[in-house]
Amino acid sequence: MKKVLILTLSVGAGHVQASSVLRSALGDSTDDVNVKILDALDLAEPWFPWLYVQPYWWMLKYRRQLWGALYEWRQRRRHRSTAPRWVFRRGCAKVLTEIQRFAPDLVIVTEIAAAEIAALGKREGRFSSPVLAVLTDFQAETPWVQPEIDFYCVATQLARDQLAGWGISQSRILVSGIPIDPSFALPFDKAEVRRSLGLKPGGPVTLLMAGGMGLAPLDLMVSSLERCGLPLRVIAVAGRDEALHARVRQLRGKVALDLRTFGWTNRVPELMAAADLFITKPGGLSVSEALASGLPMILTHPIPGPEERNIRYLVRRGVAAHAKHLEEIPSFTFQLLRSTGKREEMSRLAREFSRPEAAYTIAQVGKALLEKTTYIDLLAQPSLRSGESAFLM
Repeated sequence: MKKVLILTLSVGAGHVQASSVLRSALGDSTDDVNVKILDALDLAEPWFPWLYVQPYWWMLKYRRQLWGALYEWRQRRRHRSTAPRWVFRRGCAKVLTEIQRFAPDLVIVTEIAAAEIAALGKREGRFSSPVLAVLTDFQAETPWVQPEIDFYCVATQLARDQLAGWGISQSRILVSGIPIDPSFALPFDKAEVRRSLGLKPGGPVTLLMAGGMGLAPLDLMVSSLERCGLPLRVIAVAGRDEALHARVRQLRGKVALDLRTFGWTNRVPELMAAADLFITKPGGLSVSEALASGLPMILTHPIPGPEERNIRYLVRRGVAAHAKHLEEIPSFTFQLLRSTGKREEMSRLAREFSRPEAAYTIAQVGKALLEKTTYIDLLAQPSLRSGESAFLM
């Protein structure tokens, strides 16, 4: 039985979700395979999160522009690492030992630090199997460029061009899309889904999400919709932030909105199917799910750096609007909900741009690497070649 290790680092919910989707796709696509997901933080030394993860979260909460400046500086300098190598060698020593113990036939990495850890392990002889990098934003970052990574699956042609510009052969890069649950593309009956969710009849449905870790001010976003001037039914998803969820729940009966709230939920495909409009922080996974659902988007409160670039990419393609400030959300909401034609055009473009089968495309790449298919032969496979051409824009 072949063994596949999916290595991630739960600095955000999207990387973990992508890993779970890939595990399912690999199980469906490949017989006799043992797939293990390893979150590096589960085995890291206690000091590692405080040194590597907590400063990131602190900057996002209190000094967002500082994080943005650091990100852009790193990109301009073309840094090939997010931290000194010793931080990963010492802080993730147990992770490297577990990789060696598991002895995988293939390592898949879904987060940038995970890519650095896997590259370090391979460089130091902990394992010798191929490494497949799966990027979950619409553009790339320079630390993804590691000599030990054998193949890349990316969301867009832009990301492919970036990696190629940094020295990665294009024969080692496939434009696959971002791995999501393919159920987001199912043809749900909107009226039936709304009934199953207990939504009262009348008024458009707007879905708001704060991101899996609750980084966007969801309570303020919900409150702002009172100024929209339309009889809205609002679904607000707070993710894993229980304090944020509590603040949003307290708005029920205090705002002139028909408000339903969720914390962490596995019903997101249904919630998106029920909605007419999606207002969200632009994480790669959530916007890819919305694209597959054909759901017009208002994007707001991005993480400086990668999510700002996600916004620019999606707005240029006509599938989203960008609310730069909280005060702009009601006007954008009013404009899009009053313009059926604009929403229908955004929905059409979103479905054309989406890749709901991305996880299975990546699973086919994984299968080929397990079978030690050469890069040229891998890219020549009809299923991958046709999938790529359908996504290039």
